[in-house]
Amino acid sequence: MIRLFSDPEGNYVLEALDLGRVELGRTTKYKMYMKNIDPTWSVHNIKAETSNTELKFEYPETLSANEVREIFVYWTPKLDSKKPLSSEFKFTGEVYIG
Repeated sequence: MIRLFSDPEGNYVLEALDLGRVELGRTTKYKMYMKNIDPTWSVHNIKAETSNTELKFEYPETLSANEVREIFVYWTPKLDSKKPLSSEFKFTGEVYIG
């Protein structure tokens, strides 16, 4: 029910992120858009899950049906990082039917 897009109109689904080059130890902020693609039900208690401690997220706790909201990903590479970031993350939430 939750999809990520690079544009607020929802034309470009994000399958992968290229975060480019950043300075070590400096936080870089990336904006994207989260949409609840369900036409009827809201999504509650949204959570971001990742095993990478270099990534932080700012996102809404709830999305109404068809709602689009900005979200932010913050990447702060560790000073001992020698490789490009390769990490997975996902967003989960709850739907209350009834």
